[in-house]
Amino acid sequence: MNQIILASHGGLAAGAKDTLEMVLGDVSNVHVVSLARDDKEPITNKVDAMIATFNADDTVYVLTDMLGSSVNNNMVELSKNGTKFTVVSGFNIPLALTLAMSPVPVKGAELAALINEARTGLTNSNAPVEVAAAPAKKAKASRHSSGPAKIVLARLDYRLLHGQVVFTWTTKVQAERIIVVDNAAANDDIKKGALKLAKPQGVRLNVFTVERALAKMDKLNTLGERVMFVFGNTAEMLQFCQGYKLDAINLGATANHDGADQVGGKDSSVFLDATQKADVNQLLDMGIKLYVQQTPTYQSVDIDAKL
Repeated sequence: MNQIILASHGGLAAGAKDTLEMVLGDVSNVHVVSLARDDKEPITNKVDAMIATFNADDTVYVLTDMLGSSVNNNMVELSKNGTKFTVVSGFNIPLALTLAMSPVPVKGAELAALINEARTGLTNSNAPVEVAAAPAKKAKASRHSSGPAKIVLARLDYRLLHGQVVFTWTTKVQAERIIVVDNAAANDDIKKGALKLAKPQGVRLNVFTVERALAKMDKLNTLGERVMFVFGNTAEMLQFCQGYKLDAINLGATANHDGADQVGGKDSSVFLDATQKADVNQLLDMGIKLYVQQTPTYQSVDIDAKL
């Protein structure tokens, strides 16, 4: 049997399953996994537990909301770490319907054709017959030959590269290079592969340990690029700043967990425990501006006093 897991941020996956039920009736082979803002349990645990209930000969598809999102990145990593399933990003209802109804597994060229067919459902219904315009010539990316790097954003985000970073911040600050500073990701080829998949087109990406990032700063300051830093945790962010002081840091998101308090207001995705607060307080002592802001459309909340 084909087992379909719809995985999304918020309620998208549940809504999609409701639509499938209206069309097909019984969709007992369609399952829902959602990532809420304040979830303490990793979404990978939920998917692993769900797959454990399936039969060994079932074919499993995980359909995620969008390429580059934290949900998709986590599913790609999980699929390459021993749990066997196929990940398809950016699902729509026609794709989910076809996979749910198929009596046999859909793989290889057949799956690629199905994905292409599902794409045709994305169209301007007011002008369904359109002549495809010739692709515009891509503007050559600007490369400055010399000068110091302009650090346009330094962000704390435990999810590293995902939808909010790729589709909002990178565009907002017009970053030409993203440097992810995270020891675990830098030493894990699977994590690095998932991050490269999430990278925006035309933007250069490096995934460094703290030590390597610091060692690269002199070279970076000869390239003249607009650079965005992303740190995975407060400890490594503090370690980096002790070697290369940043002017300002955006506190974007940290995982909610036992002993952590929400920082930055009710809409914040920043949860800090005592150890993390101590790291943040040291950054404040260094004179670094800290502010909580999930995306550019959210209000920016300055952290003016020690936590």
